[in-house]
Parts: sequence; C-alpha cells; structure tokens
Amino acid sequence: MAMHQNGLVLTLFARDYTAKHVGPFTNLFFTLPSMLAVIGAVAGAAILVRKKATMTVKAGGALLLVAALAAAWLFIAHSGTQNAIEPEVFQSFNPLFIVALTFPVIGLFAWMNKKGIEPSTPRKIGAGMIITAIGFAVVLIPSVGLPSPSSLAGSPLPDTMRITPYWLMSSYLILTVAELFLSPMGLSFVSKVAPSRFQGMMQAGWLLATATGNKLLFVGTRLWDSVDLWQMWIVFIGCCLLSALFIFSIMKRLENATR
Repeated sequence: MAMHQNGLVLTLFARDYTAKHVGPFTNLFFTLPSMLAVIGAVAGAAILVRKKATMTVKAGGALLLVAALAAAWLFIAHSGTQNAIEPEVFQSFNPLFIVALTFPVIGLFAWMNKKGIEPSTPRKIGAGMIITAIGFAVVLIPSVGLPSPSSLAGSPLPDTMRITPYWLMSSYLILTVAELFLSPMGLSFVSKVAPSRFQGMMQAGWLLATATGNKLLFVGTRLWDSVDLWQMWIVFIGCCLLSALFIFSIMKRLENATR
C-alpha cells in the first residue's frame, strides 16, 4: 500500500506542490531525448571505470561518454530559462531507476557475500521496509508548513510556495532501492521456504498480498482529502516501520526456515 503510492499521492504531490517549471539543467531529466543523453553518460562512465574491461571496450565507453555529454550540453544550450514539466513524468523515474540500480544493488550483495557479511533474505526484506520509510521521510521534510490539499479547495498553490523537483526525485530513488530489496527478495524467499507441493500456491499467495496492497491504495486518497501533508507521510512511514518491526521480531524463525 505504501510503496505503490507513486501512482497516486506522489503524483498528486507532483501536480499540486512541485514546481511546474524548471531550469535548463533540471530539464535534462524530464524529456526523453535528454534523459537518454544522461543515461548514455552514466553508462559510458561505468564502462570507462570498469576494471575488467578491455582497452577496446573502455575506448567505446569513453566515446559514449563524450557523445552523451555533448548531447546533454546541446540540450541545455537550447533550453529556455524556464521549461514546463508535467507531473506524470515523475512516474518514469521508478522504472528508470530500476534499470539503473539493479546491477549496482546485485553487485553490492555479491561483494558483501565475498566478505561474508551479506544479510539473509528476511533481513534484506526488513531493511527494504526501513528504506521505504526513509523515502517517505524525504518528502515529509519539505511538506512541513505547506497547506493541506483540503484547505486549497481545488485552488492551485502559488508558484512561490512550490518545492523543487529534486525532493520528489530523491524520494523515487530511495523507494526504488527499497523495491529492489523487497519485490524480488520476497518471491525468492517464498520459493525457498514453501514445501515443494505448495510452491505454486504460496507464490500465488505472495502475489495476492501484493494485489491486496494495491487494492488499499485508496487509503492514500482518503488521507489526501482529510489530513495535513506531513500527517499523511507519517502514516506511510509508520506502516513501513511497523512492518519492519514485525519482520525483525520473527527474524530467527524466518532465518531458520531457510536452513
């Protein structure tokens, strides 16, 4: 319920409380061609610094980096001082971050495994809930002092009171990391601990739990229409922390089930 609010209250927050116009640099992240230039620059830099890459591959990475930076510079040079952005574009950050962060997160777990410090799957899930709470705490900070949606009564918030998009972008980044700790880990854990004859049923149960959470998304709109912004974020943070507390309270039992 909390994690999938990116398609609901986080989009409403982008529409009603986040700046509608951004400068040339920030606009790089809000149009497809310029976003591809940013992705290309990151990919080129990653290839260039990779230790095991051959000189030919590194040369290709360097070429990609230079070309992507040149394209990004052209986009900035030809952008206006203020560029309109649509609130729906913020939803693209989640899949973008998933593609960008999957391999680094997997690499982190592989490195921790080599060092003998990789946490168990249940601990990763518990950590994912804490990271989710941090993601909502990021948007809680600028929400303090902003008028509630109900007090606006449909009137637009003045541009001078709207917050920078980087708050919401940072929240999406943290929530995506949390998703990588939760979604694949949960299904993997179910596969490990379920008796072989109940594998299909238990995996369906995991998906049913996810569907139930999605069904409860309406809680976000109820809160949106009835409480202050910071109070709504506190509810989501509390749900995540309570979930993490429950997971860690039965951690030994969960870890014993995987042995």
